[in-house]
Amino acid sequence: MSLTSTALRIAEVSTEFDANQVTPGVEGFIFTGLLAALIIGLGFLLVSRLRRNAYRHEVREQIAVELGESGTDPEQRN
Repeated sequence: MSLTSTALRIAEVSTEFDANQVTPGVEGFIFTGLLAALIIGLGFLLVSRLRRNAYRHEVREQIAVELGESGTDPEQRN
């Protein structure tokens, strides 16, 4: 037998399993809740930024179409 397997057998015999020591407890529950709330908040921010970017793109296309119909070159306006 190797030294590692002997050490593992000794640790296995001397260690008792206590379910109260391996649970996350109240702290883990609160941390998980805060992490979930943070991820949901980031999701809402991402969606609002994507929506705002899409609206800006639509408006720019509308302006380009209107300027194209009126015969004004958008490059000359600036």
